Amino acid sequence: MIEGNNAIVTGSSRGIGKGIALELAGRGANIVVCCQSRLDAAEEVRQMVESKGVRAVVVQSDIATEEGARLVIERCVEELGGVDILVNNAGVAQFSLIQSLPDDELERTMRVNLFGYFYMAKYAVENMLARQAPGCVINISSILGMIGGAGKTVYAASKGGVTGLTVGLAREVARYGIRVNAIAPGYIETEMTEWMPEEHRDKLIPRIPMRRFGTVEEVGKAAAFLVEYATYTTGQTLVLDGGILID
Repeated sequence: MIEGNNAIVTGSSRGIGKGIALELAGRGANIVVCCQSRLDAAEEVRQMVESKGVRAVVVQSDIATEEGARLVIERCVEELGGVDILVNNAGVAQFSLIQSLPDDELERTMRVNLFGYFYMAKYAVENMLARQAPGCVINISSILGMIGGAGKTVYAASKGGVTGLTVGLAREVARYGIRVNAIAPGYIETEMTEWMPEEHRDKLIPRIPMRRFGTVEEVGKAAAFLVEYATYTTGQTLVLDGGILID
């Protein structure tokens, strides 16, 4: 069930996070819209969520720090009563050859894409256990965590770590009725793919058996599936890539 549940979606001021937040809200979940810097955009998402007849809270925080992650959970508990669904989506993508990657970019990528997921899950699960409430954690990974890519080694490593986090945490909390799964998108139409030159996009499309990029709405529906229908599924990664991994 999604209706009446409280969901935190990190990085939900735009892109995939926004799509997931709106999909869950449309199915009756109250939403914590979480952002680090895009407060105006987050407020717009809050209004869109509330137009669906549910409650919404905006929290601006840096989830790459333990204090920032704890703040998000505390606000959810204070405003909505508890955490039922956590979607770890916030991420950064620093693309650079490993020999030229600055150390601060390496650390920031790992902190946001992996440490932040760990911190958010730590405090969300703590709340679920304290309330003896079954819950659901969804980690947004990437197919790059499986196949890598030149100039994307650090990003791929961070997303590969998300797979390990998903499987390990799933084993820890399954007995308490808490499920932990991941979604690994391929190329999705977001602001992060808008930078692509047309010629680069033209080279990518033939590599995708479905011959198109995915949409944030499709990722949102996959997240809703994992929350509402995949009730006997945990520790798994759902791949949404248009068939790249089978090509």
